[in-house]
Parts: sequence; C-alpha cells; structure tokens
Amino acid sequence: MEYCVAIVFLTFLCVCLSQIENDDTGQPTNTNVVCSVCTCEQHYVDCSGKEIKKMFQEEEWADLNVTGILNLDFSGNPLNILYKVPDLPISKLNLSHCELGDIVDGAFGELEELESLDLSQNHLSTAAVSKKIFAAALLIPDGIPSPDAPKPVFSNMRNLSLAYNDIHALPKDIFMFMPDLRLLDLSGNPLSLIDQVTMVALSDIKLTDLSLASCELESLPEGLLRRQRRLKRLDLSNNRFTTIPSVLGEAVNLVALNFDRNSLTNLTEKTALLSLNKLQELRLCRQSRLQFIAAGALGGLESLTSLYITNNPRLNTIDPGFLTWEDEHENEQTPQLEELYLNNNNITSISSEFLDNWHQLKRADFSSNPYVCDCNNQWMVEVLVPLLFKMDLGGITANMICKKPSDVRGLSFEALQLTNRTLVCAEMEEINSVPAPDMAILLGVMIGIFVTFPIVLVLVILWKKGYFQKWRKVKADETDYEDDDAF
Repeated sequence: MEYCVAIVFLTFLCVCLSQIENDDTGQPTNTNVVCSVCTCEQHYVDCSGKEIKKMFQEEEWADLNVTGILNLDFSGNPLNILYKVPDLPISKLNLSHCELGDIVDGAFGELEELESLDLSQNHLSTAAVSKKIFAAALLIPDGIPSPDAPKPVFSNMRNLSLAYNDIHALPKDIFMFMPDLRLLDLSGNPLSLIDQVTMVALSDIKLTDLSLASCELESLPEGLLRRQRRLKRLDLSNNRFTTIPSVLGEAVNLVALNFDRNSLTNLTEKTALLSLNKLQELRLCRQSRLQFIAAGALGGLESLTSLYITNNPRLNTIDPGFLTWEDEHENEQTPQLEELYLNNNNITSISSEFLDNWHQLKRADFSSNPYVCDCNNQWMVEVLVPLLFKMDLGGITANMICKKPSDVRGLSFEALQLTNRTLVCAEMEEINSVPAPDMAILLGVMIGIFVTFPIVLVLVILWKKGYFQKWRKVKADETDYEDDDAF
C-alpha cells in the first residue's frame, strides 16, 4: 500500500516539475506563466502591481488563449527599462507607474493593433521618447525605412499619454508613425516654454483632445493651434497664465476648455474667448486672484451650455451683462445655458440679467457665497429658489446663506422662501437702525431749521425794504435831540 502511494506521489511530482522551469527573475516560465502571475480573462490581462521587473518574453505568452483584441495592464511594476513588447494583438497597453527611465528602440514596433498607450507617471525624459521606440525593427537604427520595411505599424494609434514625466520638449518627428493620433496627454511635464521643435512635432498630428495641464506654462506661442482644426477639447488647467492666451482664437472648433487653477485677475471683454463661438463647456474655477468679470467678458459664446465659475475666493463682482453680446441686428443675446455653477465665490448677489431664460437650466449651484439679502435679491427668493426646487436641487438653497443685513444674517434662501420673507433695501435698514438719541438730535436739528427759516426770510425781506435803515435814522434823531437838551 505504501509502495502505491509513493508511486502516485512521484508521478504527480514529475508532472508538476515538467511544467515548471525558472528563469533568472525567479518567475515560472511554463506556457501558462503569464496567467499564473496575472489575472487572465478572454480579452483582458491584469498584471498590475505584481512586482514584475521584466516584461514577459514572447514564448511565455505562447499558450495564452487570445481569441481577439487584448487589453494589457502592466502598471505599477518596477520595470525601470522597457525592452521589446511581444508581438500580440494588444489594443490597450498600460505602462503607467512603472519607474521607466528608458525605453529601447523598437520596443513597440510589433504592436500593429495598438490603439491606446499609457506611459504616464514615469521618469521619461525628452531623449527617452524619440520616434525610434515606435519604429519597426527594419527602421532601426536611423529611423529611415529600408526597402523591405513594412508600412508604419501605428496606423491604429488613437490615444497616447506621456503625462507626469520629465519631458521638457517633444522630439522632432516623434509622431511620424501615428498619423491618426487623436488624444495626446502631456500634462504634468515641465514644458515651461513651448519651443519651435515642439510646435513642429504637434503640427504633424490632427488632435481632437490635448492636455497641457500642470506644465508650468505662462504663455502659448502664436501658431501653436493654427493647424489643429479638429481640436475639440483643450485642458490648460493648473498653469501660470495671468491672461487668456490670444492663441486660443486659432482653435475655432473648440468645444470644451478647462482653464481652472490659473492666475487671472480681471476678465474683460477683450479676450480670445470671444471668437470661440462653438464652445460648449468652459471652466474658470480656482482662480486665486480673480476679482472682477466685466460686461461682455464671455459674450459671443453662443453655443455655451455649461459654465463653471467656482471656488474663486476674491471674485466679488460679476457684471450682469457678462454673458451678453449683440447680434447683427444689434439685439442683445445670451447663451442658452443648461448648467451654471457660481458657487464658493465672494459674490453678494445673483443678477436676474445673467440669463434671458432661467427656466432652461437643468443643473446649477449658487451656494456658499456671502449674499446681501436686500430688496435687490428679492427675485432670488421668489424666482430662483423655486426654480432650483423644480430641478430637484433644493439642498443647494439651504447653503445659500445671508451674510447681510443683520436681521437676516445666517438665514438660508430656502428659509426666506418658505416664510415668504420680503427683503428690504439696505438704505432703509440703515435709517431704521439709527439709535434713539441720535434720532432725537436729528429731529431737533430738522425742527430748528424749519422754525428759523421763516424768521430769517422775514428779516431779509424787511432789510431789503429799508426798514432797518429807517429804524437807525429814527434812533439817530432821538440821540441828537437828547444832545440838544443837554445844552
């Protein structure tokens, strides 16, 4: 019996050993090695965060049951250097957070099906992302096609993220193998100043989405967007712009602009925004220095449907006509907004003139502002608050709090509306709040004026008629008579 058990055990051990070999990384190299380390599904392989130090070799993928397009997530592994990625039908490849500082030439050269590549959150420099890493083997080392070279393999590439690396400029011709690239994310790179070489590199592609967020930019060069006629979405958030860049006027087909976290001070009507008549979404949030938005500053944005102006701690004035412009017949127009967010600013009122038709709004937020609840804001109680309730946004009205005057300080607009409160003007409150002693003094002065004025008037009339001169003459004659009697 013991002999049979031993045979069974040895047979089982031999079978296991025949399927497992170890390479120099200590990882198993059997035909199922990938799925023994990673999570494998029909079209998805998740190898993220497995402490893998080297990309699996081509033979290690041999028995992987790939029946179609594959999505491969290799993020969060300490690769440091990326060698050749195996020839697989990979559509999406995630290599973010892999501590990559170098990529060998031709690393992606076999990925003919690749549509999306994420190289974000690594240590890649300008030199590390040259065009050669995307070139097929027959194009290396000089990057010039040989007579036997195939056509560029990245004809399917649509999305490329190089975000949060150490790229100061884009190398020339980096996108030469990606003629149909649509989305490019360069956010978080220390570009500072976009040079001529970078401009040329960008001009080779026709993007729909471009992110230059957190790139330490203070300006954009003229001509940067001149050839980007397909550009729909642009992210310039978290930079150092103090004005709206004039180059935005070149992006005539822009649909969404994110300009959050910059250093705007005053927003006037003379900006490049006025030419963006196809813009649908605009974000101007977290401007730490923004104080004033002038009349017509956002006029002409006839396609605008979503406007975000929030969390600007110094913004205390928004002109009632900041969205207004005149059409060809000199009629005033405002955009047909569906979403309007003006919360967390320093404004004291919401003007009824901001929009022509408030009932077209579907979403809005006006909370957390220091409102002055006087008669000028009565419309907010009677019209705006019921409108917010109708949009199922009643919770917002509870955070619309009165800062002044004193008798309603701390009350919400919801409470004002529910109690049918009629707001009084600040001028009336100031008069009514004068202390009683001061009021008595004021009343005494006014009575004195009304009493003394007729007396003074009578005296002036008598003086003009010579009454006082006659009186002085009579008095003088009496004095002379008394002198004669003395002698």
